[in-house]
Amino acid sequence: MSNATGDTRRPAPGRGQLLAPLGLLGAVAVLATHHDGLPFWLGALLGTVAVLGHLACFDSPRGLWQWLPALVGFCAAFLFAGQFLSALLT
Repeated sequence: MSNATGDTRRPAPGRGQLLAPLGLLGAVAVLATHHDGLPFWLGALLGTVAVLGHLACFDSPRGLWQWLPALVGFCAAFLFAGQFLSALLT
């Protein structure tokens, strides 16, 4: 849907906008239980891909239904970064 100014409104979040925060939450869950080994590095890879996906999907969220997953993903990205850094530094 577009209006006279050419802005495209997307009221509902797309598939990528739902997968990015879910990927971040999955990475946080993996890093919360595994602090070394292959599961740690797979969780770190999943989190890195999810952060990049979050940056690509939420470049300009429009409407409440796009801001909610963007906020969840933003908070999960900070949790992921904190867990990743604490696991590397200990």
